[in-house]
Amino acid sequence: MSGVNYTVTELMTATADAIKDRLGGAVWVDGEISGPRESRGHFYFHLVDRDDKGAVTAKVPVALWSRTRTRVDQKLREAGTVRLEEGVKVRIRGPLELWLAGGRLQLSMQDIDPAFTLEALESERERVLAVLRSENLIDRNRALPLSAMPLHIALITADESAAQADFMHSLVESGLPWQVAFIDSKVQGAGAERTIAAALHTAQRMNVDVIALIRGGGSRLDLAVFDHELVARTIATSSLPVFTGIGHEIDTSVADVVAHTANKTPTACAEALIDIAIDVVNRSEVAWSDIAEIATTTIDSERERLARCARHAAIGARTRLTVERHRMTTTTARLSRTIETTTKSEKQNLDLFAARLSAVDPVRTLARGWSITRTTSGTVVRRAADVSRGDTLVTTVADGTITSTATEID
Repeated sequence: MSGVNYTVTELMTATADAIKDRLGGAVWVDGEISGPRESRGHFYFHLVDRDDKGAVTAKVPVALWSRTRTRVDQKLREAGTVRLEEGVKVRIRGPLELWLAGGRLQLSMQDIDPAFTLEALESERERVLAVLRSENLIDRNRALPLSAMPLHIALITADESAAQADFMHSLVESGLPWQVAFIDSKVQGAGAERTIAAALHTAQRMNVDVIALIRGGGSRLDLAVFDHELVARTIATSSLPVFTGIGHEIDTSVADVVAHTANKTPTACAEALIDIAIDVVNRSEVAWSDIAEIATTTIDSERERLARCARHAAIGARTRLTVERHRMTTTTARLSRTIETTTKSEKQNLDLFAARLSAVDPVRTLARGWSITRTTSGTVVRRAADVSRGDTLVTTVADGTITSTATEID
């Protein structure tokens, strides 16, 4: 056999020496933390590169030994915002070493640059904003109409969190009849962007007026999920207005930028909704007050108009009564004269009629010697043909009646 032969140890040692000669010792490496874990005071993870679709294209194991970890943790605490967590982009320093017994390359972490992580977060934030602007999504949710009385709320945050407690306390203290549908969601860490997006989609299927997405304060890294493109895009395209209350006073996330209404804290978010509702209540009370005032003014005006009408009616009635009384007096006098004249005329006619009647009175005629003969049926006998032989006749004379029987009729 030709060439150089190596034992495993010799091969691995030569490889380690080649790496050391090539890299010259410790190097700075940029990448994303994947699969972090702790063991016996040591901290292990992989540093990875990903393509545009999120697939891992390269990775290297990293070990942060306990003897070095104390110094690295101190540096992170001084920075105040960076932690070694899943998905965090970091720039770390250390030698690439070959573990002979394990046959594995490994980067021994000795230092970290927190500023790189913060710059990466800001760079990603600006990239997301640029994409959203290019698609005209920045103001899309803000353009949605908001219910005049948004009492039905879908609340998205971590269950039993301080943010949830503060938000609900403010609503309860307002005394208004809120209806809150709570949706539990991660609000930081690996995969939080997916749970927030899913919660937003769930809220849109509910019968609510508005979505409230809230989270308490935290470091820049804690709030990084609210700069994530998936979260921002889901808010921007939501069919319901989204109110945010994320972080403390100095924090403004991409989620805030694309939301319908951004608030600095969960409490401020609740108060913004309360202010809207109370404004409607106040305007309603003012409207009712205006209506009452208008009604009172109208009633007073109509009462005065009615009084004027009553006065005019009374005057008219008195005038009409006087006219009618005069007319009645005149008519009565005229009627009295007419009755007197008519009575006198009728009395004369009656006297004349009585005289004529007296002249033809049968009693007076009988007294002069005349008589009246009737049949038993009361029929007056005027001629012989009215009587038959054997008929009984009653003859009335001045002082009585004579009954006779017809024996001969000539």
